[in-house]
Amino acid sequence: MSAPTLERLRVDGPDPDVDPRIAARRHSVESERRRRRVRRLLIGVVVVVVVVGGWFLTRTGLLDVDSVSVVGAVHESDDDVLAASGVRVGDQLLDIDGGAAARKVEQLPWVATAKVDTGLDGVLTITVTERVPVATVGDPMGGRHLVDASGRLLGPVEGDTTGLTSLEGVTPGAPGETIGGADGAMQAIAALGPGVRSRVTAAVVAPDGTLQLKLNPQGLVVLGPPTDLAAKAAALTTVLGRVEQTDLAGISVVDPANPVVSRTPR
Repeated sequence: MSAPTLERLRVDGPDPDVDPRIAARRHSVESERRRRRVRRLLIGVVVVVVVVGGWFLTRTGLLDVDSVSVVGAVHESDDDVLAASGVRVGDQLLDIDGGAAARKVEQLPWVATAKVDTGLDGVLTITVTERVPVATVGDPMGGRHLVDASGRLLGPVEGDTTGLTSLEGVTPGAPGETIGGADGAMQAIAALGPGVRSRVTAAVVAPDGTLQLKLNPQGLVVLGPPTDLAAKAAALTTVLGRVEQTDLAGISVVDPANPVVSRTPR
């Protein structure tokens, strides 16, 4: 008769064959795994809540445009500036591309630069710097328009034009456009010092592109091609400072190193 077999039954609790220290280590590792899973779950929930909450927050009236302030506009109305920007009251602040809006405003005839700032208080500010007229030009219908130093047509003449040079020989287009053929004349005017510029009543662009300046009270300055304008302006300044102005008919600075003065016969 064979010997009876013994069967060991496992009950809850630590395995009597496992070192207590190893069992404690296993329990610690398993507990840490559970804590990590819980932390990851909590982080995921927080991220979802933040993202969803942030999205809903940006779609509410808390972060929309409540009002628009236009700063620096004199010749362009606030309504025109706002319309050009493409921004509307009620738009979401975070959806506004300030750079793109500013570039649109800069398309207005009088605007040289524009900057768009948004605040969390719901106020959007558009700051513009306007162009400065330095000349006037006539149109075929008899009207006159203001022109800035780049040759850009600004708009109809308003108020006193004292100190502004008249452009002749060019035809203006629409406000905001640069007048074709006027760049050389505008550069010539800009090259003159204030004293000489105040004596220039008109800058004339000939059909061949050469330039002339009409002086007050008399005299015609021949600049020739729109090249070496700084040297030609310096030569003209020197001549006007040295020669007798009586009976002055013309001054040629086509060759700035050798200016030529002509007078009206008496």
